[in-house]
Amino acid sequence: MRALIWRGPYLHEIDEREPPEPGPGEVLVAVARAGICGSDLTAHKGLMGIAKPGAVRGHEFSGTVVAADASITGDNSLPSGTRVTVNPVLSCGRCRACAKGRLSSCEAIEIIGVHRPGAFAEFVAAPACHVHPIPDSLSWEAAASCEPLAQARHDVMRAAALGPLGDSLVIGSGSIGLWIVHALRLQGADHVTVVDTDPAREVLARAAGAAVFVSSIDAAPSASFDTVFDVVGIPATRGAGVDRARNGGTVVSVGLAANEAAIPWFDVVRREITIRGANTFEPDDFRVALGWLADRSVQPTPSFRVLDLALGGSTFEGLVEHTDGYTGKTFFAP
Repeated sequence: MRALIWRGPYLHEIDEREPPEPGPGEVLVAVARAGICGSDLTAHKGLMGIAKPGAVRGHEFSGTVVAADASITGDNSLPSGTRVTVNPVLSCGRCRACAKGRLSSCEAIEIIGVHRPGAFAEFVAAPACHVHPIPDSLSWEAAASCEPLAQARHDVMRAAALGPLGDSLVIGSGSIGLWIVHALRLQGADHVTVVDTDPAREVLARAAGAAVFVSSIDAAPSASFDTVFDVVGIPATRGAGVDRARNGGTVVSVGLAANEAAIPWFDVVRREITIRGANTFEPDDFRVALGWLADRSVQPTPSFRVLDLALGGSTFEGLVEHTDGYTGKTFFAP
């Protein structure tokens, strides 16, 4: 099968590999669409420590079941030809976090497309219990968008677990930022303000549910917010998140653009601000996200393109170097 291989910093190459064999309890999925995530761009640049040369990435995907381990029966049985999307986050079920029901904090977590061969290939193997049938009405692109929407829902629920979302600020409206705006709307946020330096993103942010779009935090009409989502993840935005949180407010840290932080810690203590990390997501987040897409509560971005996997190397180069001028969502069709 064809596969897009990450060889090392700034180098993706198309190559041939043997198709994976479904292991115990697994099915084989012929990939229809695989979306490029911001983390894939970070790995492409060699800035993700867990990314290993020789890996096949791709964790946002949809496709068709073509084979299954013979031991699969009951609710996990998926006939060949079933259209599906896949929850790529695999928890061990045995560690302390899993025992507490916090599967997203699993101590031995594995993600298809990160720790295991992913969907930038013609075929990918996945546990049947993580494979979800999709209605015929759902496009391949929408189904592949279930993973980032599940992540956004989890991000929002990290704040909602502490109280009403109230007035929310989203710093950064790239792919995940826009999904967070959708999730805030559906989870009952009162008012959403989005900050992004790219004015072209205003139309999409407002379509997702943002009431206000500004190009800088200083231009935000409100001085403080009940919940803040830092989807950028650099020292300046981490510090700004705390600055703009109300007393007793919550800051959810999502972005991973840098490992450093510039947080005014006296403010965190004196104003009792809660800072929560948001890494992956829970199975329920994925199920809810799929329901939102299936009943059209959420409409995926209309700005996307579908490229042949053979263009993978030049596509990553163009996205990282900003030479192709494209700002929408990119999917591969292996």
